[in-house]
Amino acid sequence: MKKLLLAAFSLVFALSVTNINAQCTPDPIYDMAPAGVYPLPDTVGSPTSSLPTGYVGTPYTGVFTAVVPDSLTIELTPGSLTTLDLVSVTVTNITGLPPGADTYACDVMDCIFPDQANGCLAITGTPTTVGTYFPIVEADVNVGATLQVTFPGALVDGEYKIFIEEEFINTNNIAEVVGLGQNVPNPFSTFTQIDVDSKEAGQYDFKVYSLIGEMVHAERVNLLTGNNTIQFDATNLNSGVYFYTVGQGNSVVTKRMVVSK
Repeated sequence: MKKLLLAAFSLVFALSVTNINAQCTPDPIYDMAPAGVYPLPDTVGSPTSSLPTGYVGTPYTGVFTAVVPDSLTIELTPGSLTTLDLVSVTVTNITGLPPGADTYACDVMDCIFPDQANGCLAITGTPTTVGTYFPIVEADVNVGATLQVTFPGALVDGEYKIFIEEEFINTNNIAEVVGLGQNVPNPFSTFTQIDVDSKEAGQYDFKVYSLIGEMVHAERVNLLTGNNTIQFDATNLNSGVYFYTVGQGNSVVTKRMVVSK
């Protein structure tokens, strides 16, 4: 396979954690996003995942926003780079999806994304089997000729993971179960505290995302009924706006925080 340069071309997959069932809408926050991949694939073997956790018997939805550039650079011969006009990118398959949650659909016909256009792709279904799954996106890149690529794979190292678990809160609205407070202090430079008022005890996902959708922190937290506190260390983060979420599966509550150093 010809080597593609990620700096010149890639699909931009920006994870949107939402509760839609089938259709999707491109997230406008990525209208001006450069070519790249968000969230980035996880490090191989990482115990956390940038994709939402799913639960057996509970509808699962993962929405990706695709931003396609107008050109790409390929290495036609070793050491010789050529920039080609990009016509379109067609998602042809996604392998490694969880049983039951193995359906995908796009907002464009036949999942053909033209150059210089934003679109979206939704993975949907109801998982049936507990486990860890490793989705891989397969696509055809039309530059006059057709190049077949995978992601992760030839373009970027790493892996995507979807964790499917047994438990899930028996509610369709996580905001009715979890009261997520504003972090204090805010802005902050290193440590901040987040108060969470939970009506149901259990394990929840606490994640932090950058403004462009890259997951920078993920952990499972045990919340008791009543008031809880999450301590977050931003020592390794750069200054900027971040979003933090608490929830289970595709149902989360979100707040914004500011790191200032």
